[in-house]
Amino acid sequence: MRPASVAVLGASPRPDSFGHSVVRNLLDAGYAGRLYPIHPSAPEVLGLRCHANLDSLPEAPDCAVVALPADKVLPALAQAAARGIRAAVLFASGFAELGEEGRALQAELAALCARTGLLVCGPNCLGLANLHAGISLYSAPLPEPLVRGGVAIASHSGSGCIALAGTGRFGLSHLVSVGNAAVLDVDDYLGFFADDPHTQVAALFMESVRHPQRFLRAAARMRAAGKPVVVLKVGRSAEGAAATAAHTGSLAGSHAAAAAFFRRAGVVLVEDMDEMVETCALLAEATRRPAGDGVAVINVSGGEVALTCDLAQAAGLRFAALQPATLSALRDCLPPFATPGNPLDATGAAVFDMRMYGRAIDALLADPGVSLLGVSQDCPVGMGEKAAANYRAIAETTAAAAARSDKPLVFYSNVGGGLHAHTIEPLRGSGVAALQGARAALLAMRHFIDWHRWQPVATAQAALRADPGWAERLATGRPLAEHEAKRFLADHGLPVTREARAADAQAAAQRAADIGFPVAMKIDSPDIPHKTEAGGVRLHLRDEAEVREAFHRMMATVRERMPAARIDGVLVQEMVQGGVEMIAGLTRQPPFGQAIVAGAGGVLVELLRDSALDLSPLNAEAAQALVASTRAARLLAGFRGAAPADRAAFEGLLVRLSQIGAAYAQHIEAIDLNPVTVLAAGHGVRVLDALIELRSPSSHRSH
Repeated sequence: MRPASVAVLGASPRPDSFGHSVVRNLLDAGYAGRLYPIHPSAPEVLGLRCHANLDSLPEAPDCAVVALPADKVLPALAQAAARGIRAAVLFASGFAELGEEGRALQAELAALCARTGLLVCGPNCLGLANLHAGISLYSAPLPEPLVRGGVAIASHSGSGCIALAGTGRFGLSHLVSVGNAAVLDVDDYLGFFADDPHTQVAALFMESVRHPQRFLRAAARMRAAGKPVVVLKVGRSAEGAAATAAHTGSLAGSHAAAAAFFRRAGVVLVEDMDEMVETCALLAEATRRPAGDGVAVINVSGGEVALTCDLAQAAGLRFAALQPATLSALRDCLPPFATPGNPLDATGAAVFDMRMYGRAIDALLADPGVSLLGVSQDCPVGMGEKAAANYRAIAETTAAAAARSDKPLVFYSNVGGGLHAHTIEPLRGSGVAALQGARAALLAMRHFIDWHRWQPVATAQAALRADPGWAERLATGRPLAEHEAKRFLADHGLPVTREARAADAQAAAQRAADIGFPVAMKIDSPDIPHKTEAGGVRLHLRDEAEVREAFHRMMATVRERMPAARIDGVLVQEMVQGGVEMIAGLTRQPPFGQAIVAGAGGVLVELLRDSALDLSPLNAEAAQALVASTRAARLLAGFRGAAPADRAAFEGLLVRLSQIGAAYAQHIEAIDLNPVTVLAAGHGVRVLDALIELRSPSSHRSH
């Protein structure tokens, strides 16, 4: 990132080549170090004398820029390492993004670097630039005009790097096009940004997280330095994940798991580039810390106030309830036809009375419940001179109010597409960020508040040791029938239903009588994990006759639908009356480890598709937050007059499930508990159905 000398292998007099562009960028950036173009025959490049090879140089440069095709990269790196060079930038494509052959070539590259200690940016990248130091090992044109500042960009996508750098919305400290990240990845650069005095915010365009623990450590260093990290993680859809794999040869992974991972890392996760740009602009400009999460917004249009309400609700912003003294102060300064509230419509009269507008801002800022104020005022780039002058006065009033307050303020235009430079000019240097687009601006405000209010989740300690007998059974990889899965769960502290196995109709009737009617009956087969589809479930059987009839019908149906399945009989199970049906699950989420899933269960699973996910292991606090994030949490609280359910018991089940997963991580692929009946408060939970998917024995050896 700070080489005192650079060799460019593949430097070229051809203006359309990478080897020409990188030399041009270094010269244009004012690089003060020693620059050595390498070309076997060209006498010079851009006025600099060329050297035939690395051996002809007077020194071993700090860094080699390799502007050569893929088939020449490895020999060039080997020569560079032999010459004593310890860092390189590789532009060439043709590696892991191209399939098996490319992955093999990239593996060779990584192995060479591991042997020699070479640190490499790329391949399949645009390079990097340290803009405050005048170092541009970068093959694409730099932004014009180039504004240096506090935002560092690191991107798996070269185009993403160009787009984010070219918005002009913030000054830049570094550009890093990470590419395939054969050696150095985003987390390595993030650690550098944490120590860099010029970097205030890191913007990361990520296609995958290859090294979760390294990323967590780097993110912790950024937070310790007071520097926000903003992440745009692509590959959320199946199509996006496939495009990611095709682009860099890496797997995107589950987006829900990635989102949980980034929450735990304390970074800001955004969904598109507009949201990322406005969030970075706000975090880079605003230096004041919000005391809480209460927001106020002022506008001069009733329609745009309504728009603010709609978008703020979707963004998750909380409007502060204004104090009576605040409402009184607003009545005193606004016209009699104005209605004080939050968000505030100050009416069109305020556009022409800056004293009125300023007093309204002051009143909102004085409210103890308001921690952040948004000034919503259109200032699109195509605005006419007269309107721009009026709205410039609002910007001046906003800047003056900011100087009188210790609370953060945001000035935003409701439309995107550029801000009118004359209108927002008074805000420069005021600490008030000028944002564009109501949706992106309101999301940025929420991210700003969330970043400042984030608290680390206490690491849950695994409180369960694997039972040797069960570990031996699970290690076989043989499927567990439901009765065996439930016995495993019961042995590890989870409450399951009373049940018994039966091989024939008469035995089933006797087991039902012993348990007590009504009962449920399920097919007992290790080959049928989803019993309903096979016709293997009967509910609410009220007497022995119904049990016998259900047995015969079930056997006929299942044998017709699943003729190859092994059938050991049936499972007769108590019917649990009342309660709320939930789903609880555990699943492996490479590369993040295991995750716990919770949501509405039973017949509501497919209907509501209500589920939330967090990484395992969970502690009690994390389990509470996980359940609270589901829509089914309202059912547990007692929806429409129903008695509250035992939510605490369900949360305890989730914690225990995560402990089971941790204890048997090398054996268990997934656990699906659906439904889990959550009984009335104080009466606990019951696991009605359980499916445990085991890992294959070969995966144990590779674990």
